[in-house]
Amino acid sequence: MPRSESPAPDVPSTHTISMRPATAYRRESLWQRMLGNTQLMVGTLIILVIVVVSYVIPPLLHLDPLAVDPVNRLAPPSGEHIFGTDPFGRDLFARIVSGASTSLIVGFVVAAVSGVLGTIIGVAAVFNSALDAVLMRICDGLMAIPAILLAVALAAALGPSVTNLIIALTIVYTPGLARLVRSRALAITQETFVTASTMQGAGMFHIMWKHILPNTLSVLVVQSTFTFAESVITEAAMSFLGAGVPAPQASWGNILYDGKAVIMQSPQMIVLTSIFLIVTVLALNMIGDGLRDLVDQRSRALLGKPGIFARLFSTIGPRTVGKDTRR
Repeated sequence: MPRSESPAPDVPSTHTISMRPATAYRRESLWQRMLGNTQLMVGTLIILVIVVVSYVIPPLLHLDPLAVDPVNRLAPPSGEHIFGTDPFGRDLFARIVSGASTSLIVGFVVAAVSGVLGTIIGVAAVFNSALDAVLMRICDGLMAIPAILLAVALAAALGPSVTNLIIALTIVYTPGLARLVRSRALAITQETFVTASTMQGAGMFHIMWKHILPNTLSVLVVQSTFTFAESVITEAAMSFLGAGVPAPQASWGNILYDGKAVIMQSPQMIVLTSIFLIVTVLALNMIGDGLRDLVDQRSRALLGKPGIFARLFSTIGPRTVGKDTRR
């Protein structure tokens, strides 16, 4: 009789068994993570709209914020003047839009310059104990004075101009950013990879450029966004007090000051200008919160399901979010 064949022994599988969850293979790009952050996208869209309105529409419509028409003083909103006119007959829409460009320029330049100077001061203080003692005491002294009081004093000493206003606000907000960068840099110098780099013979500038600056950039960008918003508010407050943007140049603070005396006859001067100011500051704060959630791993884990913009783009584009990228 033919001999029955015995079954072949089981051959162990050579496939690697991964203990990581399936979500570990999800690799989202920066753009996909930005789309999933609703706060960041909404704030960015609002700021983009304000930038377009303040820089593109005035040349197209030939708006002049300084054109005076005494016959149409305090005119109500109409087809000729969308928001009405101010006590001098100037178009209110043109002045609010021009004030938006002024506030955005002042806020952006102050945030950028303060960020650069704060980074230089904070990093320099970490690597030199003598500089640390001197620079931090200067920062402590400046931070002890209320921001609006210090800004008004500096602007009054320097004189009324947009450039001097930017210098005053930069001096006000640089110490806070310097302290923030210094604290972050001190934490990074205690990390293992910095110790290993030092033991391998890396110099101070190598550690500063390769390790300290890249790891402080995320915190600096987030805080600079909030500095942008605070600068817009402070500029409006100083212009309202007469220590900011000099008249007759358009500024939200100047418009609020002119509207204070005619609030009963022309309330739209106060209401519309305040709406533009509130929306701008709110959008900048939303961008700051969104950036913080974007760079913070703990906040990113709490975001949950994708935001409305991620779901919107997933319906009109390829479904790449959450795709398994295993090879």
